Amino acid sequence: MWTLEVGMVQSVRLNDQEQEALRKKAVELNKILIQKGQQPIRDSELVHILIEQGIEFIEVGSSGNVIIPK
Repeated sequence: MWTLEVGMVQSVRLNDQEQEALRKKAVELNKILIQKGQQPIRDSELVHILIEQGIEFIEVGSSGNVIIPK
């Protein structure tokens, strides 16, 4: 289990699968960033990007589940 500190008092716990998916995506993105001469990002930075840029796309699907449509 990995705990992500959010602000001073909040945290989000990621299970092993979520942590691994986040790590793999960060590695994938960092390879591209490095090829472009950019600084790599940390896993925690990726989480902030997901929240800041993805939050507006979250919706309730037709079956009642919460989704981010592709």
